[in-house]
Amino acid sequence: MKELRAGIIGLSRRSAIATDFLTQKGAKITAVADVDPAKLSSFEKDAFKTLDYRELLLRDDVDAVFIMTQDQLHEEMGVAALEAGKSVFLEKPMAISIEGCDRLLETAFRTGTSFFWGIICAIRQWS
Repeated sequence: MKELRAGIIGLSRRSAIATDFLTQKGAKITAVADVDPAKLSSFEKDAFKTLDYRELLLRDDVDAVFIMTQDQLHEEMGVAALEAGKSVFLEKPMAISIEGCDRLLETAFRTGTSFFWGIICAIRQWS
């Protein structure tokens, strides 16, 4: 099985759960994105760092992204990641509207890209 190369979008307190889980499972965090330069500079792992999540999505060394941002950004970032062919692990809520949820699900179906949401609950169960 190929090593999972993951990106994390949003270095919130919750992202530490994803970071710990990925590390425990032997995945490699290859890129992180956050709009706060201080959060990027304090991220201790050796990874590409960017203020613009779209740069992370362009990288060939990212197979999957963990989206750990504010709720109102989930739809935009999730759709963009799915369109980029990245598997998406999205924290709940999926989106802030039913239409946003539908758009995410339709994009995942159309692109055939893996899509998982409610990841913190799932991580706690898998660990």
